[in-house]
Amino acid sequence: MRTVAYKPKFRLDYLANSGVGVSTSRFGTGVSGGIVGMFSDILGTNQIIANISVNGEIYDAGGLVGYINQKSRINWGAAISHIPYVSGFSSYGYEKLPGDNNTSIDALNERTDIIRTFEDQFQIFGAYPFSKKHRFELGGAFSHYSYRIDRYSNYYNNAGYYIGSDRKRLDNDQATIDYGIPFNSFTLYQLNAGFVGDNSIFGLTGPLEGFRYRVAGEKYFGTYNFAGATADLRKYWRLKPVTIAARSYNTFRIGKDADRLYPMYVGYPYLIRGYESNSIYKTTSAQSTESFDINQLTGSKIAVFNFELRLPFTGPKKLAAVPSKFLFSDLNLFFDAGLAWTNDTKVKFKSEPTYTTEAVRDANGVPVVDSQGKPVTYQATNERVPAMSVGISLRVNVFGYFVLEPYYAIPFQRKDVKTGVFGLTFAPGW
Repeated sequence: MRTVAYKPKFRLDYLANSGVGVSTSRFGTGVSGGIVGMFSDILGTNQIIANISVNGEIYDAGGLVGYINQKSRINWGAAISHIPYVSGFSSYGYEKLPGDNNTSIDALNERTDIIRTFEDQFQIFGAYPFSKKHRFELGGAFSHYSYRIDRYSNYYNNAGYYIGSDRKRLDNDQATIDYGIPFNSFTLYQLNAGFVGDNSIFGLTGPLEGFRYRVAGEKYFGTYNFAGATADLRKYWRLKPVTIAARSYNTFRIGKDADRLYPMYVGYPYLIRGYESNSIYKTTSAQSTESFDINQLTGSKIAVFNFELRLPFTGPKKLAAVPSKFLFSDLNLFFDAGLAWTNDTKVKFKSEPTYTTEAVRDANGVPVVDSQGKPVTYQATNERVPAMSVGISLRVNVFGYFVLEPYYAIPFQRKDVKTGVFGLTFAPGW
């Protein structure tokens, strides 16, 4: 035997994927999937993490490469990433469409805009652990943001009858006219700090006992100037054979520029189930009765509360209700509530917002009338109300590669569905 100097070399430690899927709808054909890999030296003091994923069209592909140094008690690292954020906005407008024999027809455009905000970021970070349960984090980042807006339109004539639909990409000039704000690319510099805690015990698809929390603050400089705050609190009570889980997730942008950045969306199924952007897209006439729409789910501030009763359903004999050596799953009863708002909207704790009737106006500000001389109107509100749902879900651990959660949710605020909605989430239990 002979002694040789230690020379750290990176080797693959871990490789996993989130599955592959293909879907199609009125919004087009989409794909989903992802892969993540971890590389380290033999002592684990140096790590490289890389992942790439797509959830929709090719524009929805994102990825990250990061380095972590764990040689001393102070862990530090750096990362570079490209991440697309998706939000939605519904509105109405009046347009002229080509008709027969080189003529034009007046049409009311009920439009839903899918707004993609692309974040290209370089960040550095560090963490100091006080104990095995608690640590302090500090970091900074340089970020560049750009936009892509795709508009899905349903057209109606002056009598209110559907006459067609289309999809197009908005350029910056048109988006500026429609929204009143420019969708120019911009740059931000960020400083952040936070306290993090975790003593949870993980089960088949999610934590069974303990707590997890993150309380953090951020300050942004550059094109926009504002602050941010996050409070993510989670608690788990193990009452064999079930676990009671509760979460309060809150994130706010504070300051005069808070509403000028991309809006956050509270309807993701890992926040509240039953309000996904695709399922809530309205296909009824713009002159229909009042309805909770996608605008209620976007804002610069969001607050979420979740409550679950979790039963280990299939899996190890000592833990699950139904013994199984291959299928690991949890059966869950859930209650979800979420709220999104902005500086210019009012939060009201009631079942639905109060609407006012507004006249549709053309480009010159003149009210539009139908073929019978009646004004064309739409329903508007500056109130935001909580979105709530209850339901049942089954989280399945697919051979340790990813967690799949089919669910059935009853969304109380939605008037466009008479019963509940089915959905599917690729995420472990919070």
